Amino acid sequence: MLGPNNSFKADGLRRRLTPALGLMKTLFQKVALLATFIISTSASATQAEVRFIKFPSRDVERLGQIDKLTITVACSRISQLANIPELYNIRMGYEMPTRNDFEAAPRLGAAAVDLRRWNNVIGILIPADADSASCFSVTVTAVGRGTGVSDVTQKWTGHELGF
Repeated sequence: MLGPNNSFKADGLRRRLTPALGLMKTLFQKVALLATFIISTSASATQAEVRFIKFPSRDVERLGQIDKLTITVACSRISQLANIPELYNIRMGYEMPTRNDFEAAPRLGAAAVDLRRWNNVIGILIPADADSASCFSVTVTAVGRGTGVSDVTQKWTGHELGF
């Protein structure tokens, strides 16, 4: 049990420690804020950018329905697929050390869609490091039914696709 002398000592100790504890609390908050800032800026600096393939509109009518779509990405990879047209078989492969392949073909002839439907479906990771960026390339080949009797083939490279 505390007597009158012990409570006086505790009050004095509390008065002396309160400013020190307040200073420690403020210092801890500032260190935590600084650490959060450093982590968030370093994470955003290393985040890779993903761009989706957009096909030139001038080729849509000429190609007609797409029977085969082939994509080759060098020194990077296909990182996202969104809203793939229904009833297409997808095959993806990776040729070591630096090539990523994608191929799409309709399961049924009537399921083929035109090139507009493939816009913003395939996301490509843009390399952040200089070594990968120096050899980065995207090549797309589409085989369409066209408006005539024979198939129409079109090939695009990075710049034509927005890379």
